[in-house]
Amino acid sequence: MAEAASRFIATLDDVRRAQAIYAFDDAERLRWHWTTPRIFPRNGLALREMNREQKDAALALLRSGLSESGFQKSLDIMSLQKDLGSDPEAYFVTIFGAPGSNDAWGWRWEGHHLSRHFTIRGSAIAVTPFFHGAWPTVNGAGLRAMPREEDAARELIRSLVTAGKGEAIFQERSLTRHITGNSARVSPLQPVGVSVGELTRDQQALVREIIRAYLDVLPEPIARDHLSRLEQAGIESIRFGWAGALEPRQPHYYRLQGATFLLEFDNSRNSGTHIHSVWRDFAQDFGYHLGLS
Repeated sequence: MAEAASRFIATLDDVRRAQAIYAFDDAERLRWHWTTPRIFPRNGLALREMNREQKDAALALLRSGLSESGFQKSLDIMSLQKDLGSDPEAYFVTIFGAPGSNDAWGWRWEGHHLSRHFTIRGSAIAVTPFFHGAWPTVNGAGLRAMPREEDAARELIRSLVTAGKGEAIFQERSLTRHITGNSARVSPLQPVGVSVGELTRDQQALVREIIRAYLDVLPEPIARDHLSRLEQAGIESIRFGWAGALEPRQPHYYRLQGATFLLEFDNSRNSGTHIHSVWRDFAQDFGYHLGLS
């Protein structure tokens, strides 16, 4: 990542460099959002303001922080802007600090429905929070940017209702939003739904599939570390809760919460065709576990 970030910076002239680079301790590092840049203006350098060399270097930086499937998912999410009549190049790259230095540094890739944060100190890295959204959930060409994130959870809640575990539905109507919003730091929400330890093997497999749908966007060693922490804390204690309709294209919300993480998935807008989802890590978001503030 440090090499990719340094190569990106090397392509920039002084004006663009001033746009793209902030001090690591600047308040901008914790300022983030998932909505359009028109509603929530972004700071950094937009793809639309880059030449071809700079765009290639920026995309190489994004690829350096993701798995191949995660990189493709990001491209898919960005491409959906065309279906909305929005600019698919309204995504901003921001560097914090000096890549590769002994001091902490980081970078961000952000725009509508995609917010990725990376904080590095030495060989340690934080990759949360990360936000994925999709609207439409299925475009005219049949593209689905987030298929199993939605479908596996619906399969799970339907199986729970069929099995008589209606307590998994903690609210009849969808929440209409994810509760944690764009907070810089979050604490566990009120426990709702059912614990994974109460589920059958097949139902637990669906929980794992949802988790992997999110973690698999990360490079394998980083995904493995998150999964290991999650398992050490006890997968059986994770709770799954659902609110809203069980049918496709109807407003719904679900969350998975364990000792180390919170996943919120909201598909309430536009008749259940507009996803907002965020993965939060109670200890590691923005590198708090690295002694950073």
